[in-house]
Amino acid sequence: MTMQPRPHNPIEQRKAAVRKYSRDAALWAGGGVAGGIALGLLMGSWTIFILGLVVAVAGGLVNWNKVQKIVNHRDNY
Repeated sequence: MTMQPRPHNPIEQRKAAVRKYSRDAALWAGGGVAGGIALGLLMGSWTIFILGLVVAVAGGLVNWNKVQKIVNHRDNY
């Protein structure tokens, strides 16, 4: 939650959404890889490592697709 006023301009709203989803994609990808490596080393299991990579790729792709939809949006003027 933010104390700043929400933009009413649709272009500003899309810019804010792109920033949010880009940040989320980076967090999912980095967190999945780091978590997979950490848990894989702690548990000594390749399965956990691969599961972390799958989570990283899936989370990154979902957010990347959201960014692409926003970027490729065409306004009807």
